[in-house]
Amino acid sequence: MANLTKLKIVTPYAQILEKDVYSVELKTSEGRITVLPDHNPLMSTIENHVAYIRELPNTPRKPLLLLDGIVYIEQHQVRVFSDYFKFLDEIQIDEINSSLNQLKHDLNNEEDDKKKLQLKSKIKLNESILIAYKDR
Repeated sequence: MANLTKLKIVTPYAQILEKDVYSVELKTSEGRITVLPDHNPLMSTIENHVAYIRELPNTPRKPLLLLDGIVYIEQHQVRVFSDYFKFLDEIQIDEINSSLNQLKHDLNNEEDDKKKLQLKSKIKLNESILIAYKDR
């Protein structure tokens, strides 16, 4: 059996992925990296991007969308703390665009400052998802 690394992804929205993988490809602030088993320790920020995981050697890569965060790499573990993540095949771009349009409409009609701030945050999240999705 191939030597594997434990991948853990956590977001503020309680989305959690914990999986044994062969490789993880990420876009850090320094550029793209591929993490294989027994990788040297590393800590870096990650940018909005489409990352890839490979469960076993010589298997297809699975794309997933990650937004800003931090990655901690240890010998047999990759821990990602990200604002958001989702496998690419689970993302419905039409729904995100529709939601974004509705949020912008709601923002224009909202008078409460607290609700405006919440709407702006949701708009920024959806816009970040769209930008990162185009990165694939």
